[in-house]
Amino acid sequence: MSNHRYNTPAQGTLDWHYPLNENFEKLDNDVEVRDVEANKNNYTPASGAKFFATDSGAVYIGDGSTWKLQGYVHRAGGGDLGNYVNYENGLADEEINKFILGPEEKLEVVRIALPVKGASEGTTEPDVTLTVYEGGTNDERLVSVSGNELKSETSDSSAPWVTSNSPVTVAISNASGEDVNVVPKVWVNIRR
Repeated sequence: MSNHRYNTPAQGTLDWHYPLNENFEKLDNDVEVRDVEANKNNYTPASGAKFFATDSGAVYIGDGSTWKLQGYVHRAGGGDLGNYVNYENGLADEEINKFILGPEEKLEVVRIALPVKGASEGTTEPDVTLTVYEGGTNDERLVSVSGNELKSETSDSSAPWVTSNSPVTVAISNASGEDVNVVPKVWVNIRR
């Protein structure tokens, strides 16, 4: 019986090299290619082949003609930054979370949302915002959502939202004229 789909010719088999050559063809798909991301096009994206970018943690699968990004090997962070929280009117960039990056790390925001309690589905509250800043709240805005809005790296044309400027600050603003109950949500990957 063969192991992992590979051929093991029985002792004394004539033309034993044919099944071994088939093994080498299978190895092209079964053995992960590892190199820096900039070099991925130096390798053939055979259907089902895997490429691992040693510098960024990106994982690609070949489809026969191109490498398709599948995701990252990374540290994940964020998510719901609490249950519904009442934020008073008049807040301007009130810091609610901070991500500290290590040397050579990058933070990638993959999803950000700000559900508003009691808001009708499909409506947004433009005067209530959740913002991710590169650095402190006086620094450059990385991505922002209005109340009851969702942005996702997979569906938004302005993505990806990536920075290596530490710290990365998450802040909320409320200029709606009344207090609001919202759930700040930020999902991130931190990778080298």
